[in-house]
Amino acid sequence: DNHKNNNNNNFQTMFVLTLLSDTIRIPPPLLSQPTLTSIQSQIEKRYPNKIIIDVGLVICPYGPPLKIGDGILAPGDGGAHHQVIFQCLVFRPFVEEVLVGTVTESHEEGIVVSVGGFFDHVFIPAHWMLNPSRFDEGLGLWVWTPNYDDDDDDE
Repeated sequence: DNHKNNNNNNFQTMFVLTLLSDTIRIPPPLLSQPTLTSIQSQIEKRYPNKIIIDVGLVICPYGPPLKIGDGILAPGDGGAHHQVIFQCLVFRPFVEEVLVGTVTESHEEGIVVSVGGFFDHVFIPAHWMLNPSRFDEGLGLWVWTPNYDDDDDDE
């Protein structure tokens, strides 16, 4: 698989369009369909929810394939293999990016967050909590307890 970032923006964003290149196999039962239809269905089957190292988590294909090579038949395989270039929407947050979410669970070990209904079980361990934070057993919640008195001393 060859992967290339196709994000021309000067800023970083957690969702990017990425150009991908792969050999897509069309199995024999799909050879009666138009090649474009078969390839799109195979990409939609293979790529969503796939993590590609140094690229991110593929959310979905974006648009039709940009280029479809000629089908190649391999001995002993009834399918056709096409070199395909296509785009996918990829989730790739940058380090220290702030994401907005809803706390769904809170316990002494940390919290569980739902991020925009997109990721439902993101666990944030206690050691990653903003300092100074503490778990309030009575409330069953993590509480951030900043000391603002230090700011007054600087004036």
